[in-house]
Amino acid sequence: MTVDLVVVGAGIGGLVVAHDAARAGLDVVLIEEGDRVGGMLRRADLGAVAIDVGAESFATRTTGVADLIADAGLDLRIVAPTSGGAHLAAVVDDGVLRAPLPRRTVLGIPVDPLAADVVRILGEAGARRAAAEADMPVASQAEPALAALVAERFGPVLLERLVDPLCRSVYSVPASDVRLSRLHPALWRAFAELGSLTAAAASLAAPERAGAAVGGIEGGMWRLADELHRAAVAHGAEVRTGVRVREVAAEPGQVVVSADGTTLRARRVVIATGTAAARALLAEPGSAAPAPPPVVRVAAALIRSTALDDAPVGSGVIAAVEVPSQAKALTHVTSKWEWAARAVPPGHHIVRFSARDASSRLSSAEDVTREVALLAGVAVAPADVVAIVEQTWPDAVAAAPVEPARRAALAADGILLGGAAVAGTGLASVVPHGRDLARDLVAELGATAPQSATASQSATTPQTTNDRRTA
Repeated sequence: MTVDLVVVGAGIGGLVVAHDAARAGLDVVLIEEGDRVGGMLRRADLGAVAIDVGAESFATRTTGVADLIADAGLDLRIVAPTSGGAHLAAVVDDGVLRAPLPRRTVLGIPVDPLAADVVRILGEAGARRAAAEADMPVASQAEPALAALVAERFGPVLLERLVDPLCRSVYSVPASDVRLSRLHPALWRAFAELGSLTAAAASLAAPERAGAAVGGIEGGMWRLADELHRAAVAHGAEVRTGVRVREVAAEPGQVVVSADGTTLRARRVVIATGTAAARALLAEPGSAAPAPPPVVRVAAALIRSTALDDAPVGSGVIAAVEVPSQAKALTHVTSKWEWAARAVPPGHHIVRFSARDASSRLSSAEDVTREVALLAGVAVAPADVVAIVEQTWPDAVAAAPVEPARRAALAADGILLGGAAVAGTGLASVVPHGRDLARDLVAELGATAPQSATASQSATTPQTTNDRRTA
């Protein structure tokens, strides 16, 4: 079987490429090893409520998600979080401080280190040290890890209480393991131009409170993947789930995809899997196997307790490393999203935990009550925990799967990379990258793209099944 495009991986990155390419008339097959599409946009049932156990919001620093929903005509409503704002938990004088995150920061770097909400978290001495960054010269050397950069320019307190907790919570990576140019390219470019991270943050920071520069989907982010899947199929894309791709090999004029029970030949292939899966597919013979990525775990609980009615930590709380918690963050889902509050009975709340690591204990009612007491400062009895769900993500931490030179060589052979592994973490990066990739493919292949009668018909008569082709 020969097609225009095979997309490997049906996370949101792969779905975007498949949808836009199929809508433009390309013959597309989307292959997913798991039993469902969506990648880290996934639902679970907590009692009678469907909740997100993957991404539960998206950054609004780009219009990528909103543009996709509008352009694709998806039946979805974007919603803003409530006005509670996010908090930070840190150990101060042998006690746990719970304070609102500073109003104007970028990646934890404050626009005004001497603002009252920053001083409350850093202390007077830490805030004065951070304020000195604005007058520091820039060392002309190779870019260090983000942790080293922040510690050198702002001091250790800002790193430990703001930047590193946000990196671990939002991006699932410690600041010591990533560079600013990878995590936030715009902030890195502004720093290079202005010579100060404080000035760079000021040039980019939104005026909203901390945690407000995000959006969600009414009913849950998982609905975005479901709706985009339906739209892709309606435009003629074939979606195969439960199929593992074993090999992707370039041949003259085509790329051969060997999968469970079938072989496909394509003019182009896009690999939009997680980093580890992409590395495995693209590994050169004899190369050493890379270390497995860290495991990301999420747990959520439905709690019957009026003690949470007042939202003591707003939309949630991020925990600094020194806080003796099994979770790096708690999201008070029913405080953050009005649709979730409407979905539960009165006096009930949904809280969600991001585990510190794979060994974190978040499975029992006792675990839940311990973490709520520590992070939110609210006493809840184990008998008040109505339901718990968990989700493990073994390949969720994005990193470049191949070096730039190898990536260029693969592209020359018709094998392209998509998804968070190359676009960066978050839908604000993944969706625009996927749409740009699809646009380039259509421009390259569209003039001679073969269309069957069924594919042509699908533009006006949406299909409800995805079995229009067989290998």
